[in-house]
Amino acid sequence: MTSDFDVSQYLGLFLDEAEEQLQILDESIILLEHDKENMDLLNTIFRAAHTLKGSSASMGFDNIAHLTHAMESVLDRLRHRDIAVTTEIADLLLEALDNLRVFIQNVANEDETDPDVSELINNL
Repeated sequence: MTSDFDVSQYLGLFLDEAEEQLQILDESIILLEHDKENMDLLNTIFRAAHTLKGSSASMGFDNIAHLTHAMESVLDRLRHRDIAVTTEIADLLLEALDNLRVFIQNVANEDETDPDVSELINNL
């Protein structure tokens, strides 16, 4: 790959994929709040976050990649049962999801005024 990589030719595809992963995250996190032991849901959420992290990193959207990486870390600990799903964790994941929506909307609108999520990442 050359340094002249033009992300604009893939932007539409990225946005479509990102919206699909956000929808999966949204539905699955809400279900997980009510079914805290459901490993299939945890795996689905992890895969969606992982997919979004990878595609955003490859497109150079580091803010999205960093936030989804923090989500992945929590989800991995949940999957390995190092920690348990709590309302606090579900709320943090939903807050991360809300911020991901803002980030992706900003990408679509070519707006570079992303929210500061450093505290959220620390909380995750």
